[in-house]
Amino acid sequence: MCAEKCPYCGGELEKGKLISRGGNFFLPDGEKMPALFTEKSMNKSRAILLPPDIVSDGDVQFPVAYVCRVCKKIIIPYGIYK
Repeated sequence: MCAEKCPYCGGELEKGKLISRGGNFFLPDGEKMPALFTEKSMNKSRAILLPPDIVSDGDVQFPVAYVCRVCKKIIIPYGIYK
């Protein structure tokens, strides 16, 4: 368990990692799907690529994530991979 509280309901957050097979990203409403998983294409769509990417070199790092089991939300601060 971690000492942080959920910003939605105040419940206790559990720290973990988002585990995936790659190619996961956030796409804002109203934006078109990126044509490729390149930095240029992702930036054009205002998308945020979450690691590991689909061409990972084997040194896979997954993003830190927090889950609130009370309100059933997962919070993923992107850019934090420990």
